[in-house]
Amino acid sequence: MFAKLRDGDDMESFLSRTRRNLLSVTVAFIAVALTQGCQQAQVAGSYDGAAKNLAVKANMQRVQAAAEAYFRDHTYMYPAEINDDFKSYFPGGDPASKKPGSALTNPFTGQPEWPVIGTITDLTTARAGLPKALSKGVIEYSPINGGKSYAVRAGGFDDKEISQVNSNSPLVLSRDNFEKGAQ
Repeated sequence: MFAKLRDGDDMESFLSRTRRNLLSVTVAFIAVALTQGCQQAQVAGSYDGAAKNLAVKANMQRVQAAAEAYFRDHTYMYPAEINDDFKSYFPGGDPASKKPGSALTNPFTGQPEWPVIGTITDLTTARAGLPKALSKGVIEYSPINGGKSYAVRAGGFDDKEISQVNSNSPLVLSRDNFEKGAQ
């Protein structure tokens, strides 16, 4: 552990050898620390992405709850567009005066965003296959069959649709999986 003078060593060569040994030990220590730090950052990043996906799922449920509340007040028809009437069913809104509620915060950008109109026309097809491309935190609301149904999907941390729990299939919310008590 400790450097020793070798036969024939003078103090200068002893100190030079000791510095080289100390330098190589320091470099090895830094390399190990950097490797472990990078691995920890990757794990932390995946936890961060998963937490943000949970926030996006909560936003999806808020859109679904707004669509269901709109449905009850509009002769059993779901919204066909994202207008002030629909927005009044979001948190903080007032449907009686058509005062829009608050836009939902995209956890990836930190910005308030309203859902965008999507292109889903069939729930079975939308829920089949692997998740498709969709930007982080974006929520799509698709009116289906002239307002008789709807679909809500959202983008996760990997810029693809959020998947169902324990499945590789896309999570698509609609009237068939609305839980009244969950809101």
